[in-house]
Amino acid sequence: MLFVSHFFIGFIVSFLGTIPPSTFNLLAIKRATSTGLRKAMWFAAGAVSIEFFYCFIAVIFSKYFLSHKSIADFIEIIAVPAFLILSYVFLTKKHKEPTENEQHPKGSNDYAQGLFIGVINFTQITFWLGYSTYFMSTGWMKDDLLLMTTFVVGVCSGSMAMLFIYAYYCKKWFYGNTPSLFSEKILNKVVGYIFLGLAVLQAGKLLWENYK
Repeated sequence: MLFVSHFFIGFIVSFLGTIPPSTFNLLAIKRATSTGLRKAMWFAAGAVSIEFFYCFIAVIFSKYFLSHKSIADFIEIIAVPAFLILSYVFLTKKHKEPTENEQHPKGSNDYAQGLFIGVINFTQITFWLGYSTYFMSTGWMKDDLLLMTTFVVGVCSGSMAMLFIYAYYCKKWFYGNTPSLFSEKILNKVVGYIFLGLAVLQAGKLLWENYK
């Protein structure tokens, strides 16, 4: 019963947390509507692989992070330039027509791109650190390695489920007739501005905490 509850707590939080527009689901939509579901899910698998690693670190070492706040502070600080770099990359990215190989990919390139986007999003650690600390304080999560791992598996399953829903239905509705809203040029701009917004919010958060 504890394994089931830990899995579903992680699944529900992650599933609902993936609903709002973000770099992950927008890039998955772009791949689904332009080159198909397989490409989108390879990208999602790469991003979720890193989420598993970051979430596992946050959950397993939550007590250590809490007693060494400087580590969490450093992670939040380096997130600002990382988000700015990604914003610049997407805002200045030039559109190019996909090659024949890109139209029928094996998926490895998209998996690597998912890994990259996941790795650069350091704030996942502090995000899951906050949730894991809260769940432990309420007794919903037990300080047990297997139960914590089950929670992390639930988190990744929730992310993959919502990314699949996004990709599947966008591919079903728009594949081969992609509306201008989902064009590569527009989505690159949207994703770029999301990263810019994250950088501004993160910088504002740090300034506010320092001011207090």
